[in-house]
Amino acid sequence: MKAKRRRSKKPRLYQVDNGHGVTLHCVSWYIEGKRKKKHFASLTQAKQKFNEVKLAEENQTLNWESLSEAEQIELLQAAKLAKGLNVTLADAVRGAIKQGGPGKPTGAKEAGSKYVAHLKAIGVKQINKPRAAVNQFYDHFGDIEMDTLDRTAIQEWVASNKAWKAPRTKNGKLNELATWWRFLKREGLEVGHTNPFASPTPDANTKGIVRHKDLNKRVDILTLEEVEKVLEEAFTCPTVVAVIVLCLFCGVRIEEACQLSWADIDLDEEDPTIDVGPEVAKSFKNGATSERYIHLTPNQAQWVKAAKAAGGVLPVSLNLYQKAKTGNRYYEGHTYRRTDRGGKLSKRNIKEVPGAVPTLKGRQNVLRHSFCSYHVCAFEDIGKTSHVAGNSPGIIKRNYFERIKRKVALKFWEIKPPMSHLKG
Repeated sequence: MKAKRRRSKKPRLYQVDNGHGVTLHCVSWYIEGKRKKKHFASLTQAKQKFNEVKLAEENQTLNWESLSEAEQIELLQAAKLAKGLNVTLADAVRGAIKQGGPGKPTGAKEAGSKYVAHLKAIGVKQINKPRAAVNQFYDHFGDIEMDTLDRTAIQEWVASNKAWKAPRTKNGKLNELATWWRFLKREGLEVGHTNPFASPTPDANTKGIVRHKDLNKRVDILTLEEVEKVLEEAFTCPTVVAVIVLCLFCGVRIEEACQLSWADIDLDEEDPTIDVGPEVAKSFKNGATSERYIHLTPNQAQWVKAAKAAGGVLPVSLNLYQKAKTGNRYYEGHTYRRTDRGGKLSKRNIKEVPGAVPTLKGRQNVLRHSFCSYHVCAFEDIGKTSHVAGNSPGIIKRNYFERIKRKVALKFWEIKPPMSHLKG
């Protein structure tokens, strides 16, 4: 006798032919002992119904009446959030689980670690500024949930921070933090819907943090008298002389000059050049670098030869260069946190180092500003200055073009190293 086949009572999703050559998608399930079926022309709709039936079967012991009042309110709030995102509540829960936790908010500490790790992974060299901005945010706000940030609190924190005096510094911090938030949003982390660090957008009528106005927009440059004084001071210190000459006369950035070696500088009589390779050149956020060949004029080559004859050190640590250039203060009993020792505080005394070039103290990036100004005003070629300095033509025109008189700029390029420096 043939055994009777028993039909499974679990929800099923299968295809059937309606007899006219059309395939339909059928969902079948049991409810209160009775079998029900529903046909769909669309597979997507059939899958959605199948998931609903399956979820109802798995949670048939859960119903609205069995929930407490607090649980009902929480469920309604979750449904409201899901509706605002234009997704079903079930899809929102599944997405949260994929991100590492059911609805787990992202804290500032975790968000900062992911961002810094991402910058290292994609090979960004200059990560000090974004890392400092993220760490300073965490030091002030703690491990705050990123979807609960208050724009007003952030604005007050930036405006009242005594360490950030210049408007440009404050704007830079806000821009770094805005980029951080956008990265977290792209990664699908729970950071809210609006960037709390962004500036307002007039065309979209969105609120934001208004950037601080820089009242003193003109860049700081050295006068001809100050140039001669800086060079006189620099040639007394082998640690700084090569870097200062490369920055002041050749258009190399300080960070680039500190990484160059004398093998990268060809002082051939016919065509002296400086090779600023991709591993040394400044990296931009879009992945491009400012790598370039700098062809030297005879006067520029003479200054580089003089710096080499004076014992100029290349390459040199950036911190060592900065300390030798302008010195440092003496910190008696200075305390700092050693994270590699479980967060214990250690004390250390830093010896006072006098600056070899006190004329440059407190004048940030003045060597580069001076080179760009004297170069573009003397040769009146924005494209050439842009290539040598590794900047865009727009920056050169906006900040340095017609900054000084041409006759003054020409005198700068007439400054020659003394013969005593060339002899070493």
